[in-house]
Amino acid sequence: MFSGLMAAIAGFITHAISSMGYAGIAALMAIESACIPLPSEVIMPFSGYLASTGQFSLLLVATVGAIGCNIGSTIAYLAGAYGGRKAVERWGL
Repeated sequence: MFSGLMAAIAGFITHAISSMGYAGIAALMAIESACIPLPSEVIMPFSGYLASTGQFSLLLVATVGAIGCNIGSTIAYLAGAYGGRKAVERWGL
């Protein structure tokens, strides 16, 4: 069951990056940094592989990955700062 779940997640990640390009990398890294369990261990190595084949620029992959991390961390921070304990107690975030 676990391997099937991981295969589905990896398929989603590779499809998102293949279809959305750099924006997909940034979006997936933002999701991962916003405390939603999406493994960056699949996102960035696949992006690096595409950079090694010449489809992406390694510098841009690293840059959009870092930007995505900052966006996701900001979202998580704002959710905690404005929602706080009340949001956790109400919605179980």
